[in-house]
Amino acid sequence: MLLPLLALAASPLALASSLYARQTGAYPPALQKGPAPKQEWVGTYNAAKAAGKIPSFPPATLVGGNPTYPSGTNTGENGVCSWSVSHCFGDNDISDAPDGMYAIAFDDGPLPSSIKLYNFLKQQNQTATHFLIGTNIVNNPDAFKLALSIGGHLAVHTWSHPYMSTLTDMQVLGELGWTAQAIYDQSGGLVPKYWRPPYGDTDNRVRAIAEEVFGLTLVAWNRDSNDWCLNSGPGACPSYGPQSQADLESELRGWMVGSKSPGSCGLEHESGDKTVGAFIHTYPGIKQHGWDARCVPDLFGADWYQNAARNGTAVPVPAASAIGHGPVSLVVSASSSSVVLNSMLAASSATASVTTSRMSTASAITTSSSSPASAAAQSAKTKATSGSPADAVLSSGAALVAAALALLA
Repeated sequence: MLLPLLALAASPLALASSLYARQTGAYPPALQKGPAPKQEWVGTYNAAKAAGKIPSFPPATLVGGNPTYPSGTNTGENGVCSWSVSHCFGDNDISDAPDGMYAIAFDDGPLPSSIKLYNFLKQQNQTATHFLIGTNIVNNPDAFKLALSIGGHLAVHTWSHPYMSTLTDMQVLGELGWTAQAIYDQSGGLVPKYWRPPYGDTDNRVRAIAEEVFGLTLVAWNRDSNDWCLNSGPGACPSYGPQSQADLESELRGWMVGSKSPGSCGLEHESGDKTVGAFIHTYPGIKQHGWDARCVPDLFGADWYQNAARNGTAVPVPAASAIGHGPVSLVVSASSSSVVLNSMLAASSATASVTTSRMSTASAITTSSSSPASAAAQSAKTKATSGSPADAVLSSGAALVAAALALLA
């Protein structure tokens, strides 16, 4: 594979060897709050903390169901930047879609109720972002596989759905890390790039851990359907939430006829038949009212994952590498180039005969950014031998090294 050569060619690309390693042991218990993190993640956290990249302020506490900070705490943008208390967004947070665009996204899957949604999205050829709970991934493998197979964009929604600002740093590591690990394991190696905090609850401490340890960009919302009320039973939130599926459908239609500036980035859930049904019944109105509906990264022309443009294009990584080593330096962009493939194969055959057993498709190689709109550049396709991916590239000799270096020029 190309990755070892690129790491040698340019030191900033050394982080390419810090992708996720497939989990071989047991996952934490279902819905365990703040499960213990893996030591690899702790090591990355310690380095980021020592470098001053992670703030040192204590977690909030839940008071009457609301995250609360000590008296006198600045919860605004010049302080801890708490979304729950001050509706504060971080510098890299996504909360709005571009004008005229409509984010299709759902929280809390995969669940049995998700299957109807996934099949509908497939029928409509509609991509969507799914912010997944780690426990649900492990407990509903068939639904997860369906989300993957229909081309759903997979993102992180924590392991147990807690108020993240109330957790210790180690608990935050566990919530994010184990969910990202489950996505990686079950998807064939996709490294998540986006996450959404349950209840929207976060602050700059939690944001920093997500960004510095796991390379995750936070996605918030600018419209809230409160559809979760329907899953909690009649009258669960009488003062503000929909009391029936008809109420929810009315709310969603209101989004569609509203202003297109900024675009719509709404909060919906795939956690019940009524919430899924309301989306399905109102979906035609999105296009009828002239919206451009996409999954979250496609709103900005960004890659879906840290190592892949979208499902099925992941850059494989060495088995010895580990999750949670900071933002990944290499991603695969959507524009594939057979020209680069042919030139690399020609360079390889000039010095060595390569027996291929599988094709690893790729596209452009870029440096990762916490910004969702980071541009893609240069493209590549590589072949892997039946042996070690690293050995396959290294055996190709100096000509292949030159071809790889040319990609970086």
